[in-house]
Amino acid sequence: MSDLIVHSQPELRSPLVIAGFAGWNDAGEAATSAVRFIRRRWRAQPFAELDPEEFYDFTQARPHVRLEKGDRVLDWPANEFAGHRMENADRDIILLSGIEPHTQWRRFVDNIVGVCRQYNVSGFVTLGGLLAEVSHTSAVRVGGAATDPALARDLGFDEPATSGYQGPTGIVGVLSRELREAGIETASLWANIPFYIQRSPNPKGALALLKRLNSAFSLDLSLHDLEVFSARFEAQVSADLEQNPEAAEYARRVLEDTDEDAEPPLVEEELPDGESMVDELEKFLKQQLDEQD
Repeated sequence: MSDLIVHSQPELRSPLVIAGFAGWNDAGEAATSAVRFIRRRWRAQPFAELDPEEFYDFTQARPHVRLEKGDRVLDWPANEFAGHRMENADRDIILLSGIEPHTQWRRFVDNIVGVCRQYNVSGFVTLGGLLAEVSHTSAVRVGGAATDPALARDLGFDEPATSGYQGPTGIVGVLSRELREAGIETASLWANIPFYIQRSPNPKGALALLKRLNSAFSLDLSLHDLEVFSARFEAQVSADLEQNPEAAEYARRVLEDTDEDAEPPLVEEELPDGESMVDELEKFLKQQLDEQD
């Protein structure tokens, strides 16, 4: 694993990996927002990362420059492993925050499988967001599959199964296959994101994934802040649609086809404009603080 940059070697007990990758599998940034939320709340620090040099075209995934205490810092596309000790459980958690690579997918996946073997992971859960013909006013549907009876039971699936999807796939599909070949049990969770909403990130997708993870693995995450943002975001989308009769009519037909009983959210405060709403949401998802501190 020459591509792996190791910062530390934490002692983790049969950890479960929860992973989200930016890119093709991340509609509405549901997966990456969910993993980022957990990592921020736990203040989980990365113990290892993949060197991006061999996996990215930096004209597509450009490094970012930021100021930190007056100094300019360069951030390269990151795939980071962060560990968290679960005091009231018999296994710990590894969070993998990543970006779908542009090249050398097999080498990329081999590095991740190597980390899983090194830490004797007990399972690997990938998160995703997919565009679907669903209403923005309805509860976000979460689907998926699991190869292991225990994982399937924890995640609320009827029975162990692998996905029946056929067609083009992303890094989530490739990684899941290689993990199974290595004897590592896998599961996937997918949030259904309305395809007619262009605003991103969509907090409802991340919230739906986090609720399922919270219930399945007793993560004990407070989701109140994200629930508030989700309600405000939904109301803002409804307000935007009122300015576009054609889009509003289409959204109404989608709602009738999926859930005729759904009602718009009740938001008592004045809504910000759409651009400010997205800016505020992005700031929240990136800079949220641990409520326990």
